[in-house]
Amino acid sequence: VQELRERLRQKSLNNQEITHCLLWLEKRGLLNDEEFAGALVRDRIRFSPRSPFLLKRELQEKGVARVLAESVVDRVCHEEGFSTIELARIAAEGWVRKQGPALQERLIQDRFSEEREKARGRLYGFLARRGFAGDAARCGMEAGEAKARSLAETREARDSGE
Repeated sequence: VQELRERLRQKSLNNQEITHCLLWLEKRGLLNDEEFAGALVRDRIRFSPRSPFLLKRELQEKGVARVLAESVVDRVCHEEGFSTIELARIAAEGWVRKQGPALQERLIQDRFSEEREKARGRLYGFLARRGFAGDAARCGMEAGEAKARSLAETREARDSGE
């Protein structure tokens, strides 16, 4: 509603015209903040996982009321079966999959090597920017490293079979 209100305002409509348009759309079920919020959260979970905290904040920035944003994020995460930890795992695995083999290899090097710590720092930074901290970030880091090992094993098996 807020985004559409702003766009109509940019088109130089007056407040009465804007209110009339918004009510007309709402009565016909064409404008619904709850449905919009649910669709956005499902999209983010599937294609760009981030923490529930960031999902709620993004909805609020788009003009969805705080209470509605919290309710929708909690409901959708429950319906889709995703906890904060699971979202962190999915995000980390996706990030690792998109990295080149060199970075993936560095993630699984011997403990405490400088290269490994740099690679881990990059993964942690990614998770932090997605709003994950604490146990969720730790689990995401573990999942990312496991994904890197899995990808390395797949490459080795493929290369040895050629």
